[in-house]
Amino acid sequence: MKKYMVWLISALMAVSMTACSNAQKKDTKDQAQITTAAKENATQTEAAKITSKKEKNEKKKDKKKLQKSKKNSKKTKSSTAKKKETSTTTAKKKKVKKKKTKEKTTKTKNTKETTKTTTASKNESTVQTAENQTTEAKQEQSCEFLISCKTVLSNKSALQSNYQVPAGGKIYEKKMEFEEGDTVMDVLKRTGVDIDISKGYVAGIDGLYEFDCGKNSGWMYRVNGKFPNYMAGKCKLHDGDKVEWLYTCVRGDL
Repeated sequence: MKKYMVWLISALMAVSMTACSNAQKKDTKDQAQITTAAKENATQTEAAKITSKKEKNEKKKDKKKLQKSKKNSKKTKSSTAKKKETSTTTAKKKKVKKKKTKEKTTKTKNTKETTKTTTASKNESTVQTAENQTTEAKQEQSCEFLISCKTVLSNKSALQSNYQVPAGGKIYEKKMEFEEGDTVMDVLKRTGVDIDISKGYVAGIDGLYEFDCGKNSGWMYRVNGKFPNYMAGKCKLHDGDKVEWLYTCVRGDL
């Protein structure tokens, strides 16, 4: 009986020991599971924290980037606005300069035109004054002009033509006006008397020709009492000259 009781007690002790060991093992397993779960939760929380921090950092970075981009956009806008303003100001300045240059050119043109008109008027006035002076000088210049065949009256017997000698032998006598540079021949042509000229030589005046009253007869001209030794077309007149066209019949009768 005692042996049986001892055996039961030992069996119970063994069962209780196994149960205790199993319970301890379960407890250790549960604790291990709890610790692993806690570790996993801790790691998850840390990972979440890290991710949240990263997200926060990224958000901050994004905010900074947005701020920078906004600042840059503002700067670019301001720069573009400044450029536009500068371009508009430069365009306005250019327009003003163009207007000023146009005004200057118009002023210079007007001044040039005025100077031209003034110079033209001055030239016209000078020309008019010169013309007036020349006309006055032309009007002032004159000479005494005489055409005479008085020598024929004393040599009518030698006259071989039907020429009618005028009274006193004077064919033409008048004070003649002339222009500067005129010659004795020019004034003779303006008298209106019939003249026959051959190669610059006066062959006949008023129908009276050379050799009509002797072999040495012909027309000669005298200026201020002197007989020039060149043709009348080269003898220039001066104011107050006395010009005489005289017909000679015999040498020394003039």
